[in-house]
Amino acid sequence: MRIADPRFLFAAALAGCLVPAAAGAQAVPPPAWDLKLGFSHLATSGNTRTSSSSFDAAFHRAWRAWSVEGSTAGVSATKRHRRTAENYNAQARAKRRLLKRLQITLGVRWERNRFAGLDGRQTADVSALWEIRDAPGWKLRALAGLSLGREEPRGGRAPADSFGGLLQVSGDARLSATASWDGQVTFLPDFTDLEDYRVEGHLGVQAALSRHLGLRLGCDLKFDNEPVAGFGAVDTATTASLVLQLGPKPVD
Repeated sequence: MRIADPRFLFAAALAGCLVPAAAGAQAVPPPAWDLKLGFSHLATSGNTRTSSSSFDAAFHRAWRAWSVEGSTAGVSATKRHRRTAENYNAQARAKRRLLKRLQITLGVRWERNRFAGLDGRQTADVSALWEIRDAPGWKLRALAGLSLGREEPRGGRAPADSFGGLLQVSGDARLSATASWDGQVTFLPDFTDLEDYRVEGHLGVQAALSRHLGLRLGCDLKFDNEPVAGFGAVDTATTASLVLQLGPKPVD
């Protein structure tokens, strides 16, 4: 099944993203920012020679009507000097508030996972963000939109372009005065091939050790219904890292 002129539809959606907000748009709190940096490393020697490292970083900056956020993460592992795992990704999103609980967004994403058969995958999307619940104790959000993607498989295979959708539900909540959790589920269908879709899930728990330091446990799951030939459909990653958090103390 194919969709006529998907690039025209995407361009029209992008143009809509750039239209000024309606006169009734409401302002968000004054400018604020925060930065989180996480890192973990494990190494053994002697009878076993293994090492594994992971890192992640996230940034958020908000103005009265606009906000931007970005994140990057990576996992690498070796056994007897032979690489056994390697996965990197980076993403960024700009948001423009239209109504009290509605924002229009533009996002870009890049990822590489050669052990899943991917030298690279780039995606851009135009989406609407609905803040379903925004209470001091917990938040729930839904994101929906259109996307364009390009996939570069390993092994000399030709790159493939796609036109698809983005459906995402995310939330976070406090577990206690010093601990919180966050979760996210994303559904990524390809409208040019309805059998080709991906599902990604994330769950994380973080506990504060001090004002700027915390301990974070995270679990990620990725499912590709049509993976690169010769590779599996499911990938998981579990990490534990020390997190450095900078920025003004959040006020609910």
